[in-house]
Amino acid sequence: MHRRRTTSLTAMRAFEAVARTLSFTRAADELGVTQAAVSRQVRLLEESLSVRLLHREPAGNRLTDAGEILFAGVYSAFATIEQAVEQVTGSGAREILNVSVAPYFSAAWLTPRLMSFVRRHPEIDLRLHHSYHPADHRREGIDIGINWGSGTWPGVHAEKVLDGSLIAVLAPALLDETGPLADPSALLRLPLFYEFDLAHWRAWAQAAGRADATLGESLRLSDSHALRRVACDGHGVALFFAALVEDDLAQGRLAQPFPVKVHIGADYFLNYPAGAELPRKARLFRGWLMDMLAEAQAGRTDATGL
Repeated sequence: MHRRRTTSLTAMRAFEAVARTLSFTRAADELGVTQAAVSRQVRLLEESLSVRLLHREPAGNRLTDAGEILFAGVYSAFATIEQAVEQVTGSGAREILNVSVAPYFSAAWLTPRLMSFVRRHPEIDLRLHHSYHPADHRREGIDIGINWGSGTWPGVHAEKVLDGSLIAVLAPALLDETGPLADPSALLRLPLFYEFDLAHWRAWAQAAGRADATLGESLRLSDSHALRRVACDGHGVALFFAALVEDDLAQGRLAQPFPVKVHIGADYFLNYPAGAELPRKARLFRGWLMDMLAEAQAGRTDATGL
């Protein structure tokens, strides 16, 4: 009969905390013990397994290959235990759902709809963590994310939820000052604002059939809120996410003189750890999000008649 190897659960917990944070100090704070106690537990675990799990270096700690393998197992095991505890503590206990979300997507699209999720699932305590890039789900304790990028992130399952195409927008007041823009070349001579790369304005010009047009004065603003603000205030033309400026266009705060879109290879993606089953709370959030996206799409269809 096969005998299970007996390993200290305390040592495993200490190792999991260190491996997830890559810090003995943060692991000790999390576990409520001293740094020396955590270090001793990890050392005892290495001795009992006869393998080195961590490289302790002045520049920082990093896992060995054996440490990566063990961390994957213990992280999954502790997550399973925590889910089981949630299930047996009674339906009155509120579950905490940690969601990583791109800042402007959160402000312009997600937050106005959040009360719908709260009403649908009052048993879930939703906590938003703003980040453009996907979280390291294991080390940061993030259950699910909505982030911007290519969608090809290692160890992450990504589902596209919103198109990242860019359009040129400006304040109607600026359009009144300039008068009707005869063609895209006239727009390109105005002050141009962008968030990521001036080459994206070149791509817009090409999509508009004006690849050789001279660009006006340009300025990069690496913040979506600031980019929208300068456009709304009439300082120039902003290259902005089409899907996140629909309300501004509908309410007349911004105008789109030409129906030209350019895609720069990035979209908004729902993302979560690959190869792991989503916990119930994250599945409920995903389902709600898909419902909201479907409603938004239906609204666009009704508005355009297409």
